Amino acid sequence: MTDQILIMDKLRKWFWYYGVLPLVVAYVICLNFAAEFVNIVVIENRSITLYYMGELLYYTTVGIAFLMIIWCIINAIRVYIISSQITAPELKNKKYSFNTSVILCPFIAFFGFIPLALTLSATKMYFPLFPLIEPIAQDLTPYLFPIYLFIINASEYMFGNFSYSY
Repeated sequence: MTDQILIMDKLRKWFWYYGVLPLVVAYVICLNFAAEFVNIVVIENRSITLYYMGELLYYTTVGIAFLMIIWCIINAIRVYIISSQITAPELKNKKYSFNTSVILCPFIAFFGFIPLALTLSATKMYFPLFPLIEPIAQDLTPYLFPIYLFIINASEYMFGNFSYSY
């Protein structure tokens, strides 16, 4: 029985420390970026720096979301591998709750992301990054523009559109 308790402790550690905690932190950061991106997009007369900031926020949000999807898959596989070693009948309910939540919670978070980001943007309940960068924006533009071009060209190359932005 002690080996089953050790396996259950390993499952809890993996689930909470390597699964829930990093995914929640990444989700909050991604929500913040998405809410600020939506706010930047609705501005009619944007400056060029604000335009690049919005584009970088968009690609950063997509990148973080992609990494979160990959990490959710890794976390689910790892939780299922660890939980498959649990055979004690008194730990079966906990095992099934962990197995269910690694599948159900990412789907809820995925489908709730856009409405939550739009709500945060509409109520201005996010931490804006652009006012922090605005005083040094003119100094950052020579660095942000090549990064922006690289991201645009790489994404267009990966998805088959070979037109280049300069």
